[in-house]
Amino acid sequence: MPKQELVEKIQALRAERDAIILAHNYQPPEIQDIADQASSAYTKEFLLAIGDTERRLLKQVDEALYKIRQEKFGLCEGCGEMIGERRLEALPFARLCIACQEEEERAKAER
Repeated sequence: MPKQELVEKIQALRAERDAIILAHNYQPPEIQDIADQASSAYTKEFLLAIGDTERRLLKQVDEALYKIRQEKFGLCEGCGEMIGERRLEALPFARLCIACQEEEERAKAER
């Protein structure tokens, strides 16, 4: 079951990306004034940010699919224990159990 959910997640992310690109129909226009420049710069940054987020999510989903093939899906990369079923239902590509995720976030906050 998790594999099908992950495959569906990949398809949804790709469809969302394509819809955003079509909706914004981003093509750098011939810029003539400062307002057009600002609008174009904002749209470009927005699309790049969406692309970064999407790439990160796609990578996480691909890693989860790899773990399924290796029969290591659901194991926490931090402590090696099983990740809770409810966590995997909410976030099927979770790498860490809740305790290890909290520890990672604390360590990042301290930096």
